[in-house]
Amino acid sequence: MAAKSGANRYTKHLDGYSHLIVMLYAVLCKLRSLREVEIGFEANATRMKHLGLDHMICRSTLADANKRRKSSFFGSIYAMLYKQYAPLLSDSQSKRELSTKLYVMDSTTITLFSLILKGAGRNAENGKKKGGIKAHTIIQEDIDPPIFIDFSAAAKNDHELMHRLFDLPKGSFLAFDMGCFDYLVWQELTEVGYKFVTRLKDNARFKIIEMRNCPEKDILADQIIELSYNKLVERPMTKEELSHRRGRRPKSGVVMVREYKKGTFRCRRIL
Repeated sequence: MAAKSGANRYTKHLDGYSHLIVMLYAVLCKLRSLREVEIGFEANATRMKHLGLDHMICRSTLADANKRRKSSFFGSIYAMLYKQYAPLLSDSQSKRELSTKLYVMDSTTITLFSLILKGAGRNAENGKKKGGIKAHTIIQEDIDPPIFIDFSAAAKNDHELMHRLFDLPKGSFLAFDMGCFDYLVWQELTEVGYKFVTRLKDNARFKIIEMRNCPEKDILADQIIELSYNKLVERPMTKEELSHRRGRRPKSGVVMVREYKKGTFRCRRIL
Protein backbone atom coordinates (compact mmCIF):
# COMPACT_ATOMS: atom_id res chain seq x y z
CA MET A 1 0.00 0.00 0.00
CA ALA A 2 2.87 2.36 0.77
CA ALA A 3 4.36 1.64 -2.65
CA LYS A 4 1.08 2.39 -4.45
CA SER A 5 0.46 5.66 -2.63
CA GLY A 6 4.10 6.78 -2.72
CA ALA A 7 4.20 7.07 1.07
CA ASN A 8 7.83 5.86 1.21
CA ARG A 9 9.08 8.34 -1.36
CA TYR A 10 12.11 10.38 -0.19
CA THR A 11 12.27 8.27 3.00
CA LYS A 12 15.50 6.76 4.31
CA HIS A 13 14.65 5.33 7.74
CA LEU A 14 11.08 5.93 8.91
CA ASP A 15 9.00 4.08 6.31
CA GLY A 16 5.21 3.86 6.29
CA TYR A 17 5.05 0.75 8.50
CA SER A 18 7.41 2.19 11.12
CA HIS A 19 5.55 5.49 11.09
CA LEU A 20 2.28 3.67 11.72
CA ILE A 21 3.78 1.75 14.65
CA VAL A 22 5.10 4.97 16.19
CA MET A 23 1.77 6.78 15.86
CA LEU A 24 -0.15 3.83 17.35
CA TYR A 25 2.31 3.75 20.24
CA ALA A 26 1.78 7.48 20.84
CA VAL A 27 -2.01 7.12 20.81
CA LEU A 28 -2.14 4.05 23.08
CA CYS A 29 0.27 5.65 25.57
CA LYS A 30 -1.59 9.00 25.35
CA LEU A 31 1.58 10.92 24.47
CA ARG A 32 1.08 14.58 23.60
CA SER A 33 4.40 15.72 22.12
CA LEU A 34 7.26 14.50 19.94
CA ARG A 35 9.59 14.73 22.93
CA GLU A 36 7.41 12.32 24.91
CA VAL A 37 7.41 9.89 21.98
CA GLU A 38 11.21 10.02 21.74
CA ILE A 39 11.65 9.52 25.49
CA GLY A 40 9.15 6.68 25.46
CA PHE A 41 11.06 4.80 22.79
CA GLU A 42 14.38 5.41 24.56
CA ALA A 43 12.91 3.88 27.72
CA ASN A 44 11.88 0.81 25.71
CA ALA A 45 15.06 0.46 23.68
CA THR A 46 15.33 -3.24 24.51
CA ARG A 47 11.85 -3.87 23.13
CA MET A 48 12.29 -2.17 19.76
CA LYS A 49 12.39 -5.44 17.82
CA HIS A 50 9.12 -6.53 19.43
CA LEU A 51 7.54 -3.46 17.86
CA GLY A 52 9.03 -4.28 14.46
CA LEU A 53 11.57 -1.41 14.55
CA ASP A 54 15.33 -1.71 14.09
CA HIS A 55 16.37 1.86 14.93
CA MET A 56 15.64 4.60 17.46
CA ILE A 57 13.11 7.32 16.67
CA CYS A 58 14.29 10.95 16.68
CA ARG A 59 12.04 13.99 17.02
CA SER A 60 13.32 15.60 13.83
CA THR A 61 12.77 12.42 11.81
CA LEU A 62 9.25 12.01 13.14
CA ALA A 63 8.46 15.70 12.57
CA ASP A 64 9.61 15.46 8.93
CA ALA A 65 7.55 12.29 8.42
CA ASN A 66 4.42 13.91 9.87
CA LYS A 67 4.88 16.86 7.53
CA ARG A 68 5.76 14.90 4.38
CA ARG A 69 3.56 11.79 4.61
CA LYS A 70 -0.13 12.46 3.83
CA SER A 71 -2.84 11.46 6.27
CA SER A 72 -4.66 9.67 3.43
CA PHE A 73 -2.04 6.89 3.73
CA PHE A 74 -3.23 6.06 7.27
CA GLY A 75 -6.83 6.50 6.16
CA SER A 76 -6.38 3.89 3.42
CA ILE A 77 -4.94 1.46 6.00
CA TYR A 78 -7.97 1.99 8.24
CA ALA A 79 -10.34 1.45 5.29
CA MET A 80 -8.53 -1.76 4.30
CA LEU A 81 -8.64 -3.16 7.84
CA TYR A 82 -12.28 -2.19 8.27
CA LYS A 83 -13.24 -3.89 5.01
CA GLN A 84 -11.38 -7.04 6.01
CA TYR A 85 -12.67 -7.34 9.58
CA ALA A 86 -16.11 -5.68 9.35
CA PRO A 87 -17.94 -9.05 9.18
CA LEU A 88 -16.28 -10.05 12.48
CA LEU A 89 -17.18 -6.88 14.40
CA SER A 90 -19.76 -7.39 17.11
CA ASP A 91 -22.73 -5.06 17.26
CA SER A 92 -24.68 -3.80 20.24
CA GLN A 93 -27.94 -5.33 19.01
CA SER A 94 -28.90 -8.79 17.89
CA LYS A 95 -26.93 -10.77 15.33
CA ARG A 96 -29.75 -10.77 12.79
CA GLU A 97 -29.03 -9.23 9.43
CA LEU A 98 -30.97 -6.07 8.70
CA SER A 99 -32.25 -5.56 5.17
CA THR A 100 -31.74 -1.79 5.46
CA LYS A 101 -28.87 -0.21 7.36
CA LEU A 102 -28.88 3.08 9.23
CA TYR A 103 -25.84 5.32 8.86
CA VAL A 104 -25.14 8.37 10.98
CA MET A 105 -22.95 11.25 9.74
CA ASP A 106 -21.55 13.81 12.17
CA SER A 107 -18.44 15.86 12.90
CA THR A 108 -16.52 17.11 15.92
CA THR A 109 -14.00 19.94 16.24
CA ILE A 110 -10.58 19.39 17.81
CA THR A 111 -9.13 22.64 19.17
CA LEU A 112 -5.55 23.52 18.19
CA PHE A 113 -3.44 26.66 18.03
CA SER A 114 -4.51 29.27 15.48
CA LEU A 115 -1.01 29.24 13.96
CA ILE A 116 -1.60 25.70 12.73
CA LEU A 117 -5.10 25.88 11.24
CA LYS A 118 -7.74 28.53 10.76
CA GLY A 119 -10.17 28.96 13.63
CA ALA A 120 -13.88 28.24 13.47
CA GLY A 121 -16.87 29.99 14.98
CA ARG A 122 -17.37 33.56 16.11
CA ASN A 123 -14.54 35.79 17.25
CA ALA A 124 -14.10 35.99 21.02
CA GLU A 125 -14.52 39.27 22.89
CA ASN A 126 -10.81 39.36 23.75
CA GLY A 127 -9.89 39.06 20.08
CA LYS A 128 -8.25 35.65 20.54
CA LYS A 129 -9.49 32.67 18.59
CA LYS A 130 -8.20 29.11 18.63
CA GLY A 131 -7.79 27.20 15.43
CA GLY A 132 -8.62 23.55 15.02
CA ILE A 133 -9.37 20.59 12.79
CA LYS A 134 -12.71 18.94 12.20
CA ALA A 135 -13.13 15.17 12.22
CA HIS A 136 -15.91 14.00 9.88
CA THR A 137 -17.23 10.48 10.54
CA ILE A 138 -19.86 8.11 9.19
CA ILE A 139 -20.94 5.35 11.56
CA GLN A 140 -23.08 2.31 10.86
CA GLU A 141 -25.69 2.29 13.61
CA ASP A 142 -25.15 -1.31 14.75
CA ILE A 143 -21.31 -1.23 14.67
CA ASP A 144 -19.16 0.93 16.94
CA PRO A 145 -16.09 1.67 14.73
CA PRO A 146 -16.76 4.34 12.06
CA ILE A 147 -16.69 3.25 8.44
CA PHE A 148 -15.36 6.61 7.25
CA ILE A 149 -13.12 9.25 8.86
CA ASP A 150 -11.79 12.42 7.29
CA PHE A 151 -10.13 15.53 8.68
CA SER A 152 -10.43 19.09 7.46
CA ALA A 153 -9.99 22.64 8.71
CA ALA A 154 -12.48 23.47 11.44
CA ALA A 155 -13.90 26.30 9.33
CA LYS A 156 -14.95 23.89 6.56
CA ASN A 157 -18.68 23.28 6.34
CA ASP A 158 -20.01 19.75 6.85
CA HIS A 159 -22.11 19.76 3.68
CA GLU A 160 -18.94 19.87 1.54
CA LEU A 161 -18.34 16.20 2.43
CA MET A 162 -21.90 15.03 1.81
CA HIS A 163 -20.77 13.42 -1.44
CA ARG A 164 -19.37 10.57 0.68
CA LEU A 165 -22.94 9.53 1.47
CA PHE A 166 -23.34 8.39 -2.13
CA ASP A 167 -20.73 5.66 -1.48
CA LEU A 168 -23.08 3.92 0.98
CA PRO A 169 -25.35 1.04 -0.13
CA LYS A 170 -28.36 2.20 -2.13
CA GLY A 171 -31.60 2.25 -0.17
CA SER A 172 -29.93 2.95 3.17
CA PHE A 173 -31.32 5.25 5.84
CA LEU A 174 -29.14 8.28 6.63
CA ALA A 175 -29.18 10.57 9.67
CA PHE A 176 -27.31 13.88 9.88
CA ASP A 177 -27.67 17.26 11.58
CA MET A 178 -28.25 20.78 10.26
CA GLY A 179 -24.61 21.12 9.23
CA CYS A 180 -25.49 19.07 6.15
CA PHE A 181 -28.13 21.53 4.96
CA ASP A 182 -28.28 21.37 1.16
CA TYR A 183 -31.63 21.03 -0.66
CA LEU A 184 -29.98 20.08 -3.95
CA VAL A 185 -28.01 17.22 -2.38
CA TRP A 186 -31.17 16.09 -0.57
CA GLN A 187 -32.91 15.92 -3.94
CA GLU A 188 -30.04 13.90 -5.45
CA LEU A 189 -30.04 11.48 -2.49
CA THR A 190 -33.78 10.90 -2.89
CA GLU A 191 -33.51 10.33 -6.64
CA VAL A 192 -30.76 7.73 -6.16
CA GLY A 193 -32.82 5.82 -3.57
CA TYR A 194 -31.61 6.95 -0.15
CA LYS A 195 -33.89 7.92 2.74
CA PHE A 196 -32.70 10.36 5.35
CA VAL A 197 -33.71 12.06 8.60
CA THR A 198 -32.51 15.51 9.61
CA ARG A 199 -33.66 18.69 11.34
CA LEU A 200 -35.08 21.68 9.52
CA LYS A 201 -33.68 25.11 10.29
CA ASP A 202 -35.94 27.58 12.08
CA ASN A 203 -35.64 30.13 9.27
CA ALA A 204 -36.26 27.62 6.48
CA ARG A 205 -38.86 28.74 3.93
CA PHE A 206 -41.25 26.12 2.59
CA LYS A 207 -44.75 25.61 1.25
CA ILE A 208 -47.16 23.11 2.84
CA ILE A 209 -48.52 20.77 0.16
CA GLU A 210 -50.48 18.28 2.29
CA MET A 211 -51.57 17.83 5.90
CA ARG A 212 -51.56 14.19 7.04
CA ASN A 213 -53.46 12.59 9.92
CA CYS A 214 -51.64 12.28 13.25
CA PRO A 215 -52.77 9.12 15.09
CA GLU A 216 -50.00 9.48 17.68
CA LYS A 217 -50.57 11.98 20.49
CA ASP A 218 -46.90 12.96 20.64
CA ILE A 219 -46.93 14.16 16.99
CA LEU A 220 -48.16 17.72 16.61
CA ALA A 221 -48.14 17.87 12.79
CA ASP A 222 -47.41 15.58 9.86
CA GLN A 223 -46.93 17.53 6.64
CA ILE A 224 -45.68 17.18 3.08
CA ILE A 225 -43.75 20.35 2.29
CA GLU A 226 -41.96 21.77 -0.74
CA LEU A 227 -38.55 23.46 -0.50
CA SER A 228 -37.01 25.63 -3.22
CA TYR A 229 -33.30 25.86 -4.03
CA ASN A 230 -31.17 28.09 -6.26
CA LYS A 231 -27.58 26.91 -5.97
CA LEU A 232 -24.42 27.79 -7.85
CA VAL A 233 -22.93 24.53 -9.16
CA GLU A 234 -19.94 23.63 -11.32
CA ARG A 235 -20.14 21.21 -14.24
CA PRO A 236 -17.97 20.26 -17.25
CA MET A 237 -18.80 21.87 -20.58
CA THR A 238 -20.55 19.76 -23.20
CA LYS A 239 -18.99 19.09 -26.62
CA GLU A 240 -21.33 21.60 -28.23
CA GLU A 241 -20.36 24.30 -25.72
CA LEU A 242 -16.67 23.56 -26.23
CA SER A 243 -17.05 23.95 -30.01
CA HIS A 244 -18.17 27.56 -29.51
CA ARG A 245 -15.62 28.37 -26.82
CA ARG A 246 -12.51 30.37 -27.52
CA GLY A 247 -9.21 30.29 -25.70
CA ARG A 248 -6.78 27.64 -24.52
CA ARG A 249 -8.03 24.48 -22.87
CA PRO A 250 -6.46 22.87 -19.80
CA LYS A 251 -4.27 19.79 -20.25
CA SER A 252 -7.07 17.52 -19.05
CA GLY A 253 -9.33 18.83 -21.83
CA VAL A 254 -12.14 19.41 -19.33
CA VAL A 255 -13.43 22.97 -18.99
CA MET A 256 -15.64 23.69 -16.01
CA VAL A 257 -18.50 26.18 -16.10
CA ARG A 258 -20.46 27.61 -13.16
CA GLU A 259 -24.20 28.10 -13.32
CA TYR A 260 -27.22 28.36 -11.03
CA LYS A 261 -29.40 25.30 -10.67
CA LYS A 262 -33.00 25.92 -9.62
CA GLY A 263 -35.62 23.42 -8.51
CA THR A 264 -37.96 22.21 -5.79
CA PHE A 265 -37.73 19.34 -3.36
CA ARG A 266 -40.59 17.67 -1.50
CA CYS A 267 -40.13 15.98 1.85
CA ARG A 268 -42.06 14.99 4.96
CA ARG A 269 -42.01 17.31 7.99
CA ILE A 270 -42.96 15.96 11.41
CA LEU A 271 -43.34 18.07 14.55
